Amino acid sequence: MVIDDPVRAIGLPGIDPELSEAGVGRMVVLRPWRDGDAGDLVAAWADPEIRRWTAVPEPADLKAARRWIAGWDERRRRRLALDLVAADPADDRVLGEVGLSSFDDDRSAARIGWWTAPGERGRGVATAMVAAMTAWAHARPLGLQAVVAEVDEANPASLVVAHRAGYRPLERPSGTARVTAAPLLVSWAGAS
Repeated sequence: MVIDDPVRAIGLPGIDPELSEAGVGRMVVLRPWRDGDAGDLVAAWADPEIRRWTAVPEPADLKAARRWIAGWDERRRRRLALDLVAADPADDRVLGEVGLSSFDDDRSAARIGWWTAPGERGRGVATAMVAAMTAWAHARPLGLQAVVAEVDEANPASLVVAHRAGYRPLERPSGTARVTAAPLLVSWAGAS
């Protein structure tokens, strides 16, 4: 899978200027959530694999999806999270989501997370959106030094995505305790 076009800058009020759509080539376009996406979000929240690996509200209904989408800009503005839809460039269909959260200015780092709609798995969508978001996060205006993906060892599909997107296992200094049971994968600026 090749990403033809570089990611255009995504601004982040509270972090950087206004958000605009980011082209990621022929496979996906990263864009903000829209109210019309609420049904797709409810369908994603109902998927057993998404529920298994990500936080899903209860109830995960249309009202909750609309509320979550309506709070998108506030979360972005307050530097809590930047969650973007990976949409099909031909028909704007929701293929998945990729987002940054847990911004740590002292360490110049953030956490990345993603999910892919059930019918879109196995086509390279997740790798495309994770690689694009990671490249953008390392570039200006954010210029993060580290983007960290916490992936459970029992989730082989996400481990493959992380590795294909350029992530490498985070090494801990010897003698340090592990904070989480999930393996940590990390991509540093300039990592290939």
